[in-house]
Amino acid sequence: MVDFANLLTPIGVKLDDLLLDPNNPRFSELGEELNQVPEGRFADEKVQASTFEKMKAPIFDVAELRDTIKTIGFLPMDRIVVRKWKGQPADGKPRYVVIEGNRRVTALRWLLSLHDVGKETFDECRLKNLTEFEGLLLNDESAPSTATLVLPGLRHVSGIKEWGAYQKAKTVYALRKSGLSSQEAAQSLGLSTRAANSAYRCFLALEQMKGDEEYGDYAEPKMYTYFDEIFRRANLRAWLDWSDDKEHFCAEERLKEVYSWMVPQGEDNVAKLPESRSIRELSAILDDDDAMRVFRAPDGTLERARIRFEVDHPVDWYPKVLAAASAIRSLTPDTLRGLDQTTLDSLNELKARIDQALRDRASLLASI
Repeated sequence: MVDFANLLTPIGVKLDDLLLDPNNPRFSELGEELNQVPEGRFADEKVQASTFEKMKAPIFDVAELRDTIKTIGFLPMDRIVVRKWKGQPADGKPRYVVIEGNRRVTALRWLLSLHDVGKETFDECRLKNLTEFEGLLLNDESAPSTATLVLPGLRHVSGIKEWGAYQKAKTVYALRKSGLSSQEAAQSLGLSTRAANSAYRCFLALEQMKGDEEYGDYAEPKMYTYFDEIFRRANLRAWLDWSDDKEHFCAEERLKEVYSWMVPQGEDNVAKLPESRSIRELSAILDDDDAMRVFRAPDGTLERARIRFEVDHPVDWYPKVLAAASAIRSLTPDTLRGLDQTTLDSLNELKARIDQALRDRASLLASI
């Protein structure tokens, strides 16, 4: 077992001394064949410029990282890992090839290029933060040849566990309440402004549920996804009367009703909306009074409400039924004799589903 800790030594580096890796394995994501650049040419100006432009491709999300560093500065908590460049520097100064941290180095160079042309302006303190920092130097003479793959892999394959949606939303909330704008909070976390705003609303909605006397105890982080689904559906947002100004839902009675559907109730201790994706089905039937009456009944379920809805709204499925009936009528004796088992299984499944749907309809109509 290789002890990588003993092969990495802290080293102070300057941004100008770092070379982006032109043979970075991530370039295969660009759909191009990776032609190896000889080690001796790594420091060529055109090679570095080409590597820099490749790293700026949207697929690598460097722009969001750039905006995050611009907002909060470069915090090298997770240090850049480098190795000595084996080429011959023209000025005699040592150069280092980036093993882990090519995105961060690209983001830093991007910010400096914007500063140089006047699109950004950084003071001397900030410039030093962006250009001088501590990294980790790999002793590649003692390290195995696989080290340049293993070290990035520890981060990007096994990976640092990404924050869950609730943790991100809680952080966006804290940043907003600290005085940052919605855009600044988003950039601080490498999120789009739209995603950060959505997370902020979901967090507020969950906090609103926490404040409810009857249902507050159920407002756990796992409930966050319910509100995420609600905010994705315009009819539910409007029905619950969300206000960005007041930062909460204003239709209190309806909101209480939704809470009651989200938490386990009754002898069976089962929620009418058993999981967050149930919100999608609720949204589909929300504007149908008959379907909602079935759903609100003591023994009402989403399944029963959906069947009621489909009885009254045959437009979506009826043409498909007609098409299926027409296809079956077109089957010739020769075709029927040549049906394989997979096709027969499909026909039998169709028949079973039709029989079940008719039974469900008869049961539903009898209970109304």
